[in-house]
Amino acid sequence: MSMVPFLASLVMAGAGCAAFAAIAFTLQAQLPAVRRLLAEQRALAADREFLVQITATGTQAASRVAVRSRRAPVRLVRPVPAPTAAARRWRAAA
Repeated sequence: MSMVPFLASLVMAGAGCAAFAAIAFTLQAQLPAVRRLLAEQRALAADREFLVQITATGTQAASRVAVRSRRAPVRLVRPVPAPTAAARRWRAAA
């Protein structure tokens, strides 16, 4: 029997173990950076909630903080003023 297939399988298994070890060392080295990123994300979320609270008026602050749990654009709708007498005349003429 030849030893070449056995040696080839040992080399492949060794390469797999080396790759696994490299991944583990990389993850371990980057763990502090990932923790810092997660802490920064939590701080930014807290800042965003604080800014919503101080810029909103009255009961709107509590409802916005409670309802907005995801990032989505906020559209504020102003009430349309009632048409004046001049505007009614212009519409009637058209």
